[in-house]
Amino acid sequence: MEVFSKLLSKTDSTNRLAIPTNMLPYFQKFGGRDLLVRDWTEQEWNFRFSIRNRGHPRPVFIGDWARFARAKRLQRKDRLIFTQLEHGEYRIEVFRKTDFKLFGQNVTWVHVDEA
Repeated sequence: MEVFSKLLSKTDSTNRLAIPTNMLPYFQKFGGRDLLVRDWTEQEWNFRFSIRNRGHPRPVFIGDWARFARAKRLQRKDRLIFTQLEHGEYRIEVFRKTDFKLFGQNVTWVHVDEA
């Protein structure tokens, strides 16, 4: 089940992932704790859920997020999809927009590790 998706901002692609505010009730149960997330290569990452207190409160992932962003070379406008599987495991996938064709078909998005 998709929990949320978004296009990454500059800050998302470097320091912390801003979670859509409407997802705050979903993630509040993780307040201050690590959330184990696997990427599409089965690597595990510990994202810590936090609420940014400056200005308008906004839920964010910190912890391993900056390391994940560096490892995957995330960029502004990459597309992130965060899902929860039936047995409760969390997954994260990030795609980059492309302009190439494969077997005559337009390939619009590819995993960032393949871009």
